[in-house]
Amino acid sequence: MAMRYGQRRTANHPGRHGARPSPSAWLGVLGGLCWVTSQAHAAGGHHAVDDAAILAPGQCEMEVWADRERHGSRTLFHAGPACRVGPVEVGLNADRFHETGAGSATFAGPQVKWAHAVTDTVGVGVLAATGWRDRSPRVRSSLWLIAGTWQAHENLAVHVNLGKDFHRGGERPDTRRAGAAVEWAATPAWSFVAERFRESDTNLWRLGARYALSEGTSLDLSQARGLHGGAPPWWTLGVTWAFDR
Repeated sequence: MAMRYGQRRTANHPGRHGARPSPSAWLGVLGGLCWVTSQAHAAGGHHAVDDAAILAPGQCEMEVWADRERHGSRTLFHAGPACRVGPVEVGLNADRFHETGAGSATFAGPQVKWAHAVTDTVGVGVLAATGWRDRSPRVRSSLWLIAGTWQAHENLAVHVNLGKDFHRGGERPDTRRAGAAVEWAATPAWSFVAERFRESDTNLWRLGARYALSEGTSLDLSQARGLHGGAPPWWTLGVTWAFDR
């Protein structure tokens, strides 16, 4: 239930995530970051900036993607089914995170999203998600996000997000998140996105491409990294399948 760039053209869319810490402590922090990141990924594909749109009535989808840091020290596998239920989109996010030398952890939990077309070119949406870690300490992370979309042109859309992450059961403080993205549908099959965003007190950017394999199936590839040499770069490869139930 994450960024559906180039696919979310529905009636709800205007045109269419002191002491040296032990390895387990680091895993909790990194796993928490992984979960929070995937939650904003949990708004339309693996992209961090969400759009103000939801699935059409009677429609479901399945999203699967994998993140891999350039040197292979950290990996993430995500699976997220979602369906339209009345006026909202309801989904489940499951993320398996692995850090070399620290082990693995799984985060999972539900997500709900609502969206409304204000005008023919402007839409707004609200997303809420939460999840739990499967190993001690059993950290719970939640997200509230407001999304806005402006369909500037038939083939060009601008998305803006503002939200906050809440962390319980660990030592991480609550953090604000924000981001903006530009989506360009170059052809009926190819679309591209550039986004800049802030998560867990870190500034990042991402460039990505999406190819429509068929009417309901698409393939995504992107690279993200921290600004000014912050977070190391990582690649993401994902598949989205939308279908009528």
